[in-house]
Amino acid sequence: MSYSVAFPLVNSAAGIFSTFVNPGPDVRPMFRWWWPHGLVSTVEVATEIDQIADAGFGGVEIEDVHHSIKDSSVLDPVGHGWATTPWTDAVYSALERAKIRGLRTDAAVGPSWPAALPTITPDDEAAAHELVHGRAYVNATTNYQFSGPLPPSFQAPGDGVTKETLIAVQAWRINSASSPTAKTLLIDAGSMVDLTDKVVDGKLTWKAPGNGSWILMPFRVRGSGQVPEAGPHTSPASYVIDHFATAGANAMTKFWDDKILTSRIHGLGSMFEDSLEFEATTYWTPNYPAEFKKRMGYDIISVIPAIVREKEKFTIAFADTEISRGALNDFWDVLGSLYIDNHVIPVKAWANSHRMQLRVQPYGLQTDAMGAAAALDIGEGESLGFKNLDDYRSLAGGSNMGQHNIISNEAAAFAASAYATTWEKVLRTLNPIYAAGVNQQVLHGFSYIDAPTAQWPGFAAFTPYNGAIGYAESWGPRQPAWRHAPDISAYMGRVQLLLRRGIPKHDVGFFRQKGYIASGFGASYFSADGTRTGWSMNFLAPSLLQLPISKVLNKRLAPDGPNFGLLAFEGDAFNSLYPVLTLDSAQRMLSYAEDGLPVLVVGNWSDVRAYGYGEFSKSTEVASTFKKMLALSNVVNVPDRASMADGVTKLGVVTEVQHSSSSLIHIHRVDGRLDHYYFVANSATEAVDQDVSVVRGSSQAVPYILDAWKGTSTVMPVYTEVSASRVSFRVKLLPGQTMLVTIVPMDFKAVHAVSSTGPLVIDAESKYAVRTNTSGTYSTTFSNGKTASTVVGESPPPIELTNWTLEVEDFTPGLTTTNTTILRHTLNLTSPLQPWTSYTELVDVSGIGTYTTIFSLPSSYPSKPSNTSGLGANIEFPKFLGSFRIKVNGQQLPAADQLALSHDIGTWVKGGENVLQIEVASSLLNRLRTTQPGVYGVATRQAFGLVGVLKVVPWREVQIN
Repeated sequence: MSYSVAFPLVNSAAGIFSTFVNPGPDVRPMFRWWWPHGLVSTVEVATEIDQIADAGFGGVEIEDVHHSIKDSSVLDPVGHGWATTPWTDAVYSALERAKIRGLRTDAAVGPSWPAALPTITPDDEAAAHELVHGRAYVNATTNYQFSGPLPPSFQAPGDGVTKETLIAVQAWRINSASSPTAKTLLIDAGSMVDLTDKVVDGKLTWKAPGNGSWILMPFRVRGSGQVPEAGPHTSPASYVIDHFATAGANAMTKFWDDKILTSRIHGLGSMFEDSLEFEATTYWTPNYPAEFKKRMGYDIISVIPAIVREKEKFTIAFADTEISRGALNDFWDVLGSLYIDNHVIPVKAWANSHRMQLRVQPYGLQTDAMGAAAALDIGEGESLGFKNLDDYRSLAGGSNMGQHNIISNEAAAFAASAYATTWEKVLRTLNPIYAAGVNQQVLHGFSYIDAPTAQWPGFAAFTPYNGAIGYAESWGPRQPAWRHAPDISAYMGRVQLLLRRGIPKHDVGFFRQKGYIASGFGASYFSADGTRTGWSMNFLAPSLLQLPISKVLNKRLAPDGPNFGLLAFEGDAFNSLYPVLTLDSAQRMLSYAEDGLPVLVVGNWSDVRAYGYGEFSKSTEVASTFKKMLALSNVVNVPDRASMADGVTKLGVVTEVQHSSSSLIHIHRVDGRLDHYYFVANSATEAVDQDVSVVRGSSQAVPYILDAWKGTSTVMPVYTEVSASRVSFRVKLLPGQTMLVTIVPMDFKAVHAVSSTGPLVIDAESKYAVRTNTSGTYSTTFSNGKTASTVVGESPPPIELTNWTLEVEDFTPGLTTTNTTILRHTLNLTSPLQPWTSYTELVDVSGIGTYTTIFSLPSSYPSKPSNTSGLGANIEFPKFLGSFRIKVNGQQLPAADQLALSHDIGTWVKGGENVLQIEVASSLLNRLRTTQPGVYGVATRQAFGLVGVLKVVPWREVQIN
């Protein structure tokens, strides 16, 4: 008899595996879709929806973005600007066609970014504000007197700003160790003289008390005058709203209700806001002082010199640096809270009332972006602006603690890479990001077909950029690689399907005193050596510990969410590792530790201090609370980052995934009785080939491999039951490759292979088989203790493919800006193959090349292709450049893993002659170097095509009896 693995599946697994074959648009990647205002055709908009749907993508995000067009007046902002009738007509056309095609449609909240409106002026309450200040010095030179008009604000107001409101005038004694020319001017705490009431008609007369040097500073509030990027987009011009006051949120939602969300425009999926790229001298909102005092218990005006900026730098500080540290911490905390309370929460409520979600990139300032991610429907990061995976783990910490399922990413926006981006680069960039928690990719992007001043191959939102090569990318039919887009979108859709199931689980919550995102700051051991041995992690912020989910059960934190088995933290990484905490955080940590949660404390905490100036009076209580926590047996304090691994060992914390050190990283999601694992070799050079041990939810659960390229799900051929709660299996990946595993509970004890001297597969009949090109006798041991011997006969020797015909479709400019003329080249080539740039005829070609060759297999192979003959072959590439597809004997093979070098063609080969075709697609860069040399000529030619000697390696497959 032979061993079968045709196990009956539980309903949940059967449903997932069925959907995995062809995921729906709701889980597939999206495009950021750039329009040149409303200067678009409703017919073309519907056509582009079809192009995106036909390529297998799941949705679009409509954006009014056109940085490549320097003179935006050619886009007619008066008649065709954002939110004009032509624009809303186009939105309606997009929505209607998207509904027919099953795509979801999102929209940015305003033109370009940040969020802005044409119905406000910089002086309006709803407009963005800034705090500005002036300087005057009173010293011996001035006879210790000041008389005259108040010094003006050092920064001139923006266009359209006509009002300034004076809120305070103060004089501070300059510290004797400082001077007006110092990079950071030091002032003495307690020396402030409030002169606000002495100002008459903008003038002041004042004599300083005693000797010494003084700085006199008027503080004023005014509109920032900031406009959205690359405008004007509207007429009248749009101005950025106040994101820290409800007036801004109310103005924005009212505009949408009144002007856009009419009876015919409904069904948008999400409203989107880009990152918080605000331009202000010092960030402010008119009600900030009152809100600050309510939240912090003291007057921000009493420490205001420490929080003002000049040219984005803090240039004034107290000689007592602790005051400045504490005041700045409080300033940013309140600003972040106002953003959440007065913008995120009301805009989200409004969006939800329209059956939409709010998706935002909540970072860009030194505010609690993790807390904002928890408050949003969907938090989003970006592969361009994020510095490493820890930035995503910070975003994920907020989203996961907020119990939101989707974590989004602005994907593959590469600088100076327009028309030079390959699908391989996209995959190598995004695959590791999935392991950090992301499960929605919004590709950057898809440009509308045309706009005034655009050149072939059409309008591209971000290139040229200031006359040079801009940001990637403008995908679509204009790109040769678009032909392979359906393979990429299906792969991403399958990954995202699995990564939206269940709840992500992590080993460690790494606490930071500040909820920043996009800082690039990591968690030392856990970010480096830890992740290389199986640790998974989210970052936590003080606000996240205040959420209802933050409780301890069975010695784990947030059991209904990430289920952390360890809480770890160090001093404030953004302030020289100062040992500071808020009293609330200290008390919560003590409570967690008392409930049994293991806690790792890093660094010297002998002098614990309060985090913010408003809590300085509570420093003793913070210290005593901390001391109680350190006394607990499940709390370990190590002296430095180098000792963190020792601390973990002492605590005895066991990770869910275990393996020897490698580039392998992962994410684990628990989906009812199922466990889903996503693995990736997170390196450009380091492959993975090792045993990996993982937890499972049932003692009878069986691991399945899910092939995200082909949509198949198969029992893992070989695995070991380490214990009732653990299984171990082999993970073998090339750099950048991924592996998806779902562990499925069974109602019986499955018999399975635990080891074999030969390579095992599950064949087309769901039976165990040895597949190899090396003859011999192979021994396989099963979990029931039985051993089977399998004899495999000789296979034909590998076949070097020496003679090829290459036919190239060469993309060149057509008669119009958006028309492409295809020229054709045919080359007869012999191995070793070279990149296109090595052939004179192809040196500047961009396009699609089809390589064709013929190879023969013995008559022992079936006369017609078969998947049950026990005879087959692999095609092996030494190297390829560009995306590709494989065809054998006229049959298109399922999508091929674009990062793999060996591909199974066994089902499609036959005895006698076989025709092999490999289609390779390039970028457009090489052709654009010749058609627009002023922009793209500086770039080096890109190499594309098959390279080296390809081989067909025949194999035999014998069922195990």
